[in-house]
Amino acid sequence: LLEFKEWFKTDFFKWVDSPKCESCGGDTVGGGMLAPTHQEQLDGAGRIEGYTCKGCSSQVRFPRYHAKPAKLLETRRGRCGEWANCFVLCCRALGFDTRHVHDWTDHVWSEVWSEAEQRWLHVDPGEAVDKPLVYEAGWGKKLTYVIASSKDEIQDVTWRYSKDHAVTKQRRNLARPKWLTKTLLELTNKKQAGYPEEERRRLNQRRLADCLEMITARSVGEDDKVGRKT
Repeated sequence: LLEFKEWFKTDFFKWVDSPKCESCGGDTVGGGMLAPTHQEQLDGAGRIEGYTCKGCSSQVRFPRYHAKPAKLLETRRGRCGEWANCFVLCCRALGFDTRHVHDWTDHVWSEVWSEAEQRWLHVDPGEAVDKPLVYEAGWGKKLTYVIASSKDEIQDVTWRYSKDHAVTKQRRNLARPKWLTKTLLELTNKKQAGYPEEERRRLNQRRLADCLEMITARSVGEDDKVGRKT
């Protein structure tokens, strides 16, 4: 997993703040949103960013492919959304049990289940590996809701990434806690509707162990205090 993650970051995928001009290779400046073409819609682009070349004034389109991650195997570029979508797709194709993690304060990453350690590992394809406190301690984020989703379940994993649970709890005011827990359990039960009872029991035990790990207090280390790299 670590070797694949490093290869994905250094050789396969590329970070894009603003795309290069397709005509002259020059730098571009943002110019607002554009309507997707029929083909872009078919390829899973929900929105299109428009740019203008600073040199030759050519117009450049930057489709944000989110609906169909397989398209990203061709483009191999984007920001954290594309990075996480393509990385999760590849991890699942390689046989890793992987969750897509959505941070409500604007970031996405992944979690990968470790059979050896029997726990979920934090894996940000463009950033750190198993350093869940880096977002608050290093980036200065004030997290509110962090939700992980997989083919098997949807789980509130905020507490894994919070260095101070009491302070984080005060910021969580978008939904009633009981309603959120109930809703995520209902969505999880729908995903597991056709599963054998033994498999549902195994996943439920894993979920409970995950919750216990998340509420266990943890301290910030020096490795958690690094800033954003991409």
